[in-house]
Amino acid sequence: MTDHYVSFIDDVWAKFPTFAEKELTDITNHNLLWSLEEYQKANYVNFKTGKEELYRLSILMENYAIKHNTPLLATFETEKRYKYVEDRYMEILSKIPKAWIIGNFINPELAPHPPQTAEVVSCDGTNISPMWIVAARSEKGPFGLVAEDLGDKDYRGFFTSNTNIMQAVIDDINEQLKIKIEL
Repeated sequence: MTDHYVSFIDDVWAKFPTFAEKELTDITNHNLLWSLEEYQKANYVNFKTGKEELYRLSILMENYAIKHNTPLLATFETEKRYKYVEDRYMEILSKIPKAWIIGNFINPELAPHPPQTAEVVSCDGTNISPMWIVAARSEKGPFGLVAEDLGDKDYRGFFTSNTNIMQAVIDDINEQLKIKIEL
């Protein structure tokens, strides 16, 4: 088993140190990046931002999964964060072939009960708990949003369409939670 940093992001950046050093992009500047296609073309974007932009980017990812009938991975820092989007997610889950919903679900009875095509997994006690991850699969491979909750509604992270980086994210989750996410 691999040793893990306290921070999930630091785990990923330790494997890809040149990406950790990339300058931050202001993703609130919609003249730079607006559509999901622009994010994908950018290949890799580091950011520090608030929840609003992460919600926006998450919805773009979710809509992509529905439109392209592709599996979706989504993590939630708390049960409360999942409950906020639960109705929307139940609808999304009915329209895609497979999903992995990972959250800091401390009480299994409070975990969501989605369709059979979705796996719900608790990440309580891991460095995945403070993460906001939404990933899907394009024709080139997995891509997505990976952000860490810093507190005070601040997040640091990245968006990438680099399949090697996203596969490392997925492999790290698979290893820690003993599951098999296949995007």
